[in-house]
Amino acid sequence: MRDQLGRVLVRDLLAGDDGAIALIAGARRVTFEELRSEIDRRAATLGLPDRSIVVLHGETSFEHVATYLALLAEGHVPILAADHVDRLADAWSPDAVIATSTDGCRIDRYERPEHERHTLHPDLGLLMSTSGSTGCPKLVRLSYDNLLANARSIAEYLRLTPADRGITALPLHYCYGLSVLHSHLLAGASVVLTTASVVDPCFRSAMLDHGVTNVAGVPHSYELVERAGADRLAVPSLRFLSVAGGRMDPDDVVRWAGRAETWRAELFVMYGQTEATARMAYLPPALAATHPGSVGVAIPGGELHIDAPDGAVGELVYRGPNVMLGYATDSADLALGATLDELRTGDLARRDPATGLVSIVGRRSRFVKPFGLRIDLDGLERDLVAELALTEALVAGDDHRLAVVAQGADPEAVRDWVARRTGLPRAVIAVATDIAVPRTHTGKPDYAAALDRVRPTGDPAVDRTESSAAAVFATVLGGRPTAADTFVSLGGDSLAYVECSIRLERALGDLPPDWHLLPVAGLDAHGAAAVATGGAIRPWWRRTARLDSTVLLRAIGICLIVATHMRLTYYPGGAHLLLALVGYNLSRFLAPVADTRERVRAGLRTVARTAGPVVAWVGAGMALFGSYSLGTLLLVNNYVGPEHHTEGHWRFWFIEAFVHLVLIVTGLLAIPAVRRWERRWPFGFVLGFLAVTLVFRYGLVEILNASQTRFRTHGGAFFFALGWLAHRSTTRTQRVATSVLAAVTITGFFGQTQREQFIIVCLIALVWLREITVPRLVVAPVALVSTASLWILITHFSTWPVYVDLVGRVVAYPLTIATGIAAWSTVRAASAGVRRVRQQRPEQRVVTSTPQVVRMA
Repeated sequence: MRDQLGRVLVRDLLAGDDGAIALIAGARRVTFEELRSEIDRRAATLGLPDRSIVVLHGETSFEHVATYLALLAEGHVPILAADHVDRLADAWSPDAVIATSTDGCRIDRYERPEHERHTLHPDLGLLMSTSGSTGCPKLVRLSYDNLLANARSIAEYLRLTPADRGITALPLHYCYGLSVLHSHLLAGASVVLTTASVVDPCFRSAMLDHGVTNVAGVPHSYELVERAGADRLAVPSLRFLSVAGGRMDPDDVVRWAGRAETWRAELFVMYGQTEATARMAYLPPALAATHPGSVGVAIPGGELHIDAPDGAVGELVYRGPNVMLGYATDSADLALGATLDELRTGDLARRDPATGLVSIVGRRSRFVKPFGLRIDLDGLERDLVAELALTEALVAGDDHRLAVVAQGADPEAVRDWVARRTGLPRAVIAVATDIAVPRTHTGKPDYAAALDRVRPTGDPAVDRTESSAAAVFATVLGGRPTAADTFVSLGGDSLAYVECSIRLERALGDLPPDWHLLPVAGLDAHGAAAVATGGAIRPWWRRTARLDSTVLLRAIGICLIVATHMRLTYYPGGAHLLLALVGYNLSRFLAPVADTRERVRAGLRTVARTAGPVVAWVGAGMALFGSYSLGTLLLVNNYVGPEHHTEGHWRFWFIEAFVHLVLIVTGLLAIPAVRRWERRWPFGFVLGFLAVTLVFRYGLVEILNASQTRFRTHGGAFFFALGWLAHRSTTRTQRVATSVLAAVTITGFFGQTQREQFIIVCLIALVWLREITVPRLVVAPVALVSTASLWILITHFSTWPVYVDLVGRVVAYPLTIATGIAAWSTVRAASAGVRRVRQQRPEQRVVTSTPQVVRMA
């Protein structure tokens, strides 16, 4: 008879009211009753033998959650995997591997003779890697009672009620992330399922749209939010923030506790390990500001003991119903019951005799937790020596980086191996192969000395071979990116987006949709995970790629502009489409910058990158040939120039509108009250901006001669607003509304049906298709044309008449496009050379004056 403990667990977890919302996945809202029905249906279709071992992997989605709960309900034992699926499958010979996605799940079943199947203890409910990180064959055995007891305890001290709504800021293969799901469901509360990063505007939109009351993150999550703008978590419904998965710096605890208080919320600092199912201690929010270095008190039902005399430092020991059954290192361990009744954490702690609060002061064992990933340094060191056939090696680390000494080895091979094994980004792995293992005077490895001596030279992530995200950003954007920098924080804009995305894909593989908001460390971690998971590489002629829609539309737009201007064909509308893309990209690259000064600088950089080449080109034309006018040079011809389009007066109307609109929006968002409105109502704010622009589109207010309105900034501003609105449309209702608005407002504007329909179709595609699948062979040429579009626009007016006279219109067309690309490439190379010279000069001065600064660099 099938074991019933799993069904009892799921029944208790899903005891919420039938009509109450349990899960929100995109536009789908699933009640507890619907979720129970779906679990029953799915359990009946699994087709697995009783009590099977199943490796379950996939991104957070309704399919993933429903499959996980169905496996528990049927008494199967899931192994929750992040990556490293093949490694886990090889080590544990599961009865099935299930991969979930938003489209469904794929079950790969393995038929095994009865005598080869695992013998499982009745209490065994779940197997997890420690911190869900490395896919190590050593797993934590968790019982059904462990899972239920910890969920109850967490729900109690967080005071969760059916009115609460959490959000999946952490993956479910990570015990902390999984505990958020368990505790909320147990309390009859609901969970918003998303894979968006905490710094992705979509994450904030989800919080606002669904009334999220709490966010759970690791310290690194809060570092990202700090850099991107802490106010992105400040939503009216917020009740508390929680942090675990590593030590948060006490200053950061004080800062975030203060912020939470101003938002009428609380901060829970927590402490836990996978071996204790998730959590062992929490700091009452009222004490966060006065005792920020403490992990607090034991969770309800648990007990913390320090293995030392009173007042002394000793190993922290935890007892409670959530302590694991034990570890599993081979299949025989799966038949065992509980092998321990307390958990020796390996952390050294002290208890404050006055308050009873516990503080962690160090580690007894060599474990570190960078980015929330628990790394066994001794195990890593042993495996490194064995797998790379080294004589000896040393691995040291803290919660921020690793230092590896492997004399005589290939440093890149060592770094790659460590990155694959740990899932850490290359940027935080320092490798020394030209020194011997440092030792103490007694001959023991000196880990402190290694951590101090083995540091990345210059900046840890900058590698001019472009094998890391920082290397790509340094090449395209200049400077010396750090592990916390993002494309947006470095001043990236639409002009650099295409080149960065192509280079990053070469270095790291397929990119997540929100890559421009991910830090260097997060991008490198994504790349390391892609390498670790492997997967067959398809023949080049069959491979496809996901191309950002704006890249394709910009390439189409500029190609149609050139074709129309040189009368190869007549298909207008490309420039107004590009104006919509300006609004879309402003929302994507400029609006997310939280700091006002940085946002203003980013806006001015964007204007300079666009206006600078045009002003230089026009100035040269005026000096050499007497063409153009002062109004064109100053980018104000739209309002001060003649009405006629002869002599090149209106050639750059699009650039003028671009510059004016970016400056206007940058100025508006610099006003604190306006910025608050824009952050609080991201879609409604832009809807209001669109309404203002429609006043000019429909001629309710006329400025100058109405015959040129469509080429003036105020007349074409509604295209910009529609593009901005397209990016802010994150729900189905919003997308439908934006699509209808685009169709209604553009129709009749030009009095040319073909032109209007072309722009409408492209805008609607932009609203609904953020990425488009294309043959990989198409990506490079499309990206090149899109990246060079500014210089194609600038140069084509002057070059196509010459080419037409020489070789005819058909051949002149590709030559005109190629000339613009060549101009872009030349200017880019010159700019890179200037950056290199500027970066070298201060370093040379430092070398000759202050050696201490050189050592810090």
